[in-house]
Amino acid sequence: MSRRTHRRAAAAGSAALLSCMLLGTPAAHAAPPAPDSKGGWTGTWGTAPAPAAPDGISKEGLDDRTVRMVVHTSAAGGELRLRFSNAHGSAPLALGRTTVALPGPGPNPAPAAGTLRPVTFGGAGTATVPVGAEIVSDPVPFDVPADRDLLVSVHLPKPTGPATWHWLAQQTNYVSEPGDHAADAGNGAFTRAETSWFFLTGVDVRGKGARGTVVALGDSQTDGVKSTLDGNARWTDALARRLTADPAGRGLGVLNEGLGGNRILRDGSETDRPQRGTAAAKRLQRDVIDRPGVRTAVLYEGINDLQLEPKASAAQVLDGLRGMARRLHEQHIRVVVGTLTPFKDSPFYTPEAEKARSEVNAALRSPAARADFDAVVDFDAAVRDEADPQRVRAAFDGGDHIHLNDAGYRTLAEAVPLAELTGSPAPAVHGR
Repeated sequence: MSRRTHRRAAAAGSAALLSCMLLGTPAAHAAPPAPDSKGGWTGTWGTAPAPAAPDGISKEGLDDRTVRMVVHTSAAGGELRLRFSNAHGSAPLALGRTTVALPGPGPNPAPAAGTLRPVTFGGAGTATVPVGAEIVSDPVPFDVPADRDLLVSVHLPKPTGPATWHWLAQQTNYVSEPGDHAADAGNGAFTRAETSWFFLTGVDVRGKGARGTVVALGDSQTDGVKSTLDGNARWTDALARRLTADPAGRGLGVLNEGLGGNRILRDGSETDRPQRGTAAAKRLQRDVIDRPGVRTAVLYEGINDLQLEPKASAAQVLDGLRGMARRLHEQHIRVVVGTLTPFKDSPFYTPEAEKARSEVNAALRSPAARADFDAVVDFDAAVRDEADPQRVRAAFDGGDHIHLNDAGYRTLAEAVPLAELTGSPAPAVHGR
């Protein structure tokens, strides 16, 4: 894997008028980004890997089972490749037969007729992923639609040990009875439902106008907690649909690298829920910079740092965000940062945490933020109750006074100015 470091180039052109939810100096964009003529890859789906929970299926791992997972695309392509991670494993991960397909109708979908394709790794039908590593499959010719589900099935022939997984998928996935069922045309063997993804962390595409990747790095708000199960109603899903509908944004993929309970500064292993994952500042390289074709990162994180013990200060959260922005700019990735949304009456709310949230948001809204971030999106202003700004508006409340419902997540997506995502970056190399 090669990487060239480029100096950050100055934005060209005059400022353009953007949405009232955008703060800071907008960049000018002369034209939509062009497809990569050299055949680079775009991320169409992604998720952040995390350690196993203290108990349950992730701790026990899987042995001679096939996992059939449903993932939702953002950008279209003419071929795809899959990413599997053993980032948090304790033993080498054996991957058996692996397939990809379009799903048929209904729950627990079977592959649609004629769409099942085998997936290989270095020309072989099986692979082993070392502890701490990720593997990328060979390219698979496949007509990948935008805004559609895919079925990825992988047989795990040997005991995996504690699984590298993503615990809050907001998506029903399926585990089989013993045996290799990756190529099954039906769903009869898939008798166990789980709302988590296992080992699979990415689907990349190229061709058909794929133009690069936007990555959202965040916590449970980005994960889409309280959105409709199997509804693809996370704010990143809504953002991807906006991009696909916009000629200037069509071809950009959106990767959701949110993790429930994640913090900027501390790991989940410092709490009773290690599945909250590696601190955002430490997973930035793996979950953002090392994704394919990255043009823009959206940083929307910090509330857990303020409300979970040991609590961070507003200054520490801001320093963490600025540090991540500097690292991204070194790779010539644009950085959009979001203000923190209200959480009054949620389980971890305290007046002290609210005061710190207000301080973070005030700093992000200030003219000084323009020196650190390419744009600031005021998510707080988009969803707060104007009669009580410390609360989420009732129409957007997912029920626990911190997470949003589908309408609330759509509102976050609508607050993001697409012009800040579609501008062409300088010619830094992000394709892996």
